[in-house]
Amino acid sequence: MQIYRIDHVAQVATDLDAQVGLLEGLFGFRRVRSWDNPAEGVRGARLEIPGSRGQAWEVVAPSGDGSPLQTWLDEHNGRPGLHHVGAEVPDLGAARAELESRGIKPAEGPGGAWLEASLSPPEHGPGVLFRLRGPGSLDMCGDSGDNAVEPSDSEGPSSSPHPPPFNGRAALDGSSLGIVALDHVCQAFHDRDELARWYRDLAGFVQVWRTPDDEHPDMADLVLNIPGSSICWEVITGRGEDSFIDRFLERSGPGAHHVTFEVADWDAALAACERHEIPTFDDEEGVTDGAAWKHTFIHPKHTGGVLVQLFWEERPGVWVRSDKIPPQS
Repeated sequence: MQIYRIDHVAQVATDLDAQVGLLEGLFGFRRVRSWDNPAEGVRGARLEIPGSRGQAWEVVAPSGDGSPLQTWLDEHNGRPGLHHVGAEVPDLGAARAELESRGIKPAEGPGGAWLEASLSPPEHGPGVLFRLRGPGSLDMCGDSGDNAVEPSDSEGPSSSPHPPPFNGRAALDGSSLGIVALDHVCQAFHDRDELARWYRDLAGFVQVWRTPDDEHPDMADLVLNIPGSSICWEVITGRGEDSFIDRFLERSGPGAHHVTFEVADWDAALAACERHEIPTFDDEEGVTDGAAWKHTFIHPKHTGGVLVQLFWEERPGVWVRSDKIPPQS
C-alpha cells in the first residue's frame, strides 16, 4: 500500500457553524464547500489552509438520526476532536488487501468509495484513524455535489464567540494567526522506531529527522515525510519515569497528540490570540545556525478539541532541526 497524498485533516464538532467561525476568524482558513447529507449522517465544511496547497481542513458534525458521528461523540463523552486524516492511495482494493494481511479490518464507506481504519499496529490498540480513497473518487465525508449547501449568512447570528469572517477577511485585517502552512500531525506511540518502521513498510513514509536518545529527559521524537504531501508525520515517545507522553498514552492510547502550523509573524500571531481571548502555553524559543525560532501551544478547549502547536522560524528549516539529527543510515 502506498499513500501518495494527504487530502485533509478532519475534526468532529458539536456545533459546525461555531467551529467554522473559529477557524475562519482565528486561524484565517477559508470555507470553500459546505454540505448536509442526512443519509450518511454528516454535515460538514471544507476549508482551505493558507499555504497548504492541496491539503485542507474539514469539519464534520452529526446530521439526521443514527449518525455515526453522534456515536463517536457519545463514545468520547460529547467532546469534539480530531476524527481522521484523509489520504489517497493508487489502488483501494490493494490497500484493503494489505491492511487485512496485517490484521487490520477496515470499514467501508457508502458504495465502497473509501476505507477507514487505524493504520497503527493493531496489537497496540486504535491509533490515528485514516480515511483512504482511490483514483476517481472525491467524496470522502458525505460531500458529494448532490448534498452541497450554501454557507450560513456571515451577517446573521452565530453561536460562536469568534466573529466568523468569510472569504479570508480575517487574514486581511490582521486579526488571524497568520498561518502559512499545516506543517505536521504528531502521534504518540510507545516506541518511535517501531512505528516508523511500520509506517515505512505499510505506507511508504520516510524518516528524515530524529532527536538523539538523550536530547530530552521526558521524550524522544522523529519526523517522517509522506511522499507527495507537504505535511509531515511526527512520532513522539516517552522517556523517564514521569513523561507527559506516557500519561497521554495511558489516557488516550496511541492517537494524535497535536497538529502543528507555521505562522508568518510571531508577534502578530500572539496578538491575534489575545484579541480572541485565546491563551497559549509552553512557549519556547531558541537560535539554530544563527536563525531564531519560537513555538507555543493552544489548548484543545480553545480549538474545538485539537491540541494546536504554532511555530515561527527566521529561516526555513531551522525550527525542526533545533533538537534533531538525520537518522542513521
